[in-house]
Amino acid sequence: MLGLILGVVVILLGVKAFTENGIPLTKEKNLTGTTAKVIGVICILLGILFILDGVLATFSIMNLLRRGG
Repeated sequence: MLGLILGVVVILLGVKAFTENGIPLTKEKNLTGTTAKVIGVICILLGILFILDGVLATFSIMNLLRRGG
């Protein structure tokens, strides 16, 4: 379950990189432009990986419980 939540948060951060404001680095500075877009793509892919890992772990636990073990 934690992987699913973390995946969604990381994907939302990656999507924010494609906005005009970019990704916040500090209170005064944001990361924008091509660098932000590259990091955004990496965040989106990492988020998808977290979600897939969470789904596979959940199905594995459900399969163990169904078998009685």
